Amino acid sequence: MIKKLNLISLSAAILILISCNEQKNSAILSGKTTIKSTETIKTVTSKTFGRALNFIIVSDWGWNGYKHQQEVADQMTKTADSVNAKFIVSCGDNFQISGIASTQDPLWMSNFENVYKGLSLQVEWYPVLGNHDYKGSPQAEIDYSKISRRWRLTDHYYTMVKKVNDSVSVRLVFIDTPPLVAEYHKKVSEYPEIAKQDTSKEIKWLKDVLENSKEKWILVFGHHPVYSASKTHGNTKELIASIKPLFDEYHVQFYFCGHDHDFQHLHEKGKNVEYIVTGTGGEPRPASTDEMSVFSKSEPGFSVVSLKGDSLKLAFVDTKGNILYSFARNYK
Repeated sequence: MIKKLNLISLSAAILILISCNEQKNSAILSGKTTIKSTETIKTVTSKTFGRALNFIIVSDWGWNGYKHQQEVADQMTKTADSVNAKFIVSCGDNFQISGIASTQDPLWMSNFENVYKGLSLQVEWYPVLGNHDYKGSPQAEIDYSKISRRWRLTDHYYTMVKKVNDSVSVRLVFIDTPPLVAEYHKKVSEYPEIAKQDTSKEIKWLKDVLENSKEKWILVFGHHPVYSASKTHGNTKELIASIKPLFDEYHVQFYFCGHDHDFQHLHEKGKNVEYIVTGTGGEPRPASTDEMSVFSKSEPGFSVVSLKGDSLKLAFVDTKGNILYSFARNYK
């Protein structure tokens, strides 16, 4: 009897924690409060997300299996299997330090194929380019899509639509942020391909895509944060000036990125967009908060996104499968 009561008490406590988190998350959207942290309340199981369009986001992972990359990949394998992940998104810095030299570079094996070898990870990968990718050949990463059955970086920026259910679809938009950042244009020898990119063409393309999107959900993925509380990189002023107005005008609901090696959820009071930093696929860096912070934590891991017709659920997951933070948002 005592054991049964203890189990009931534990279950009740977990339900209370979940309820409190959901109430706090609703409050932040209305501008009533700011949350700096939350407790780990559960692990990922097949019932955590249920029947939905589930996918994984991992970023800043290019360490040849070192600096927690392999640990993250191993847990991704378990989680992707558990939630039946349909695809994986990478928000850049796929090859840290100096990028990739060619489609035959041995780094493809030591950094990607032999690290993310789990059966559940043999789904389509939709990457974007990070600043470290531009230190090598970004075209080689694009061309690898012609060789690999799962690597689907088909261009510097691209878009697609996925069905959530029979009546609801999601628009996925993948952008190329390094050429939009001024500092890289001043380092031509370090980033030789940056100056060749037509940024005005990309911005026009993004505007056209968002303006003509009819899907219920619009999710955008890039490498650099628009907003970030991290003291390592922080906000990207060029993105605040160039793409944030488009997000606000065309009702983008989420922007996912990496670059800062931590987990962050930020929200601008009175605006529609949730800003998510998930640059934790390898080496974590210290986290910090500011007035826009909903959650911030330094921990290796990845994110799980679960889309249903009228709701999106996000979870930050560590290398043990613990959910460090979860957030649910209804369609609006």
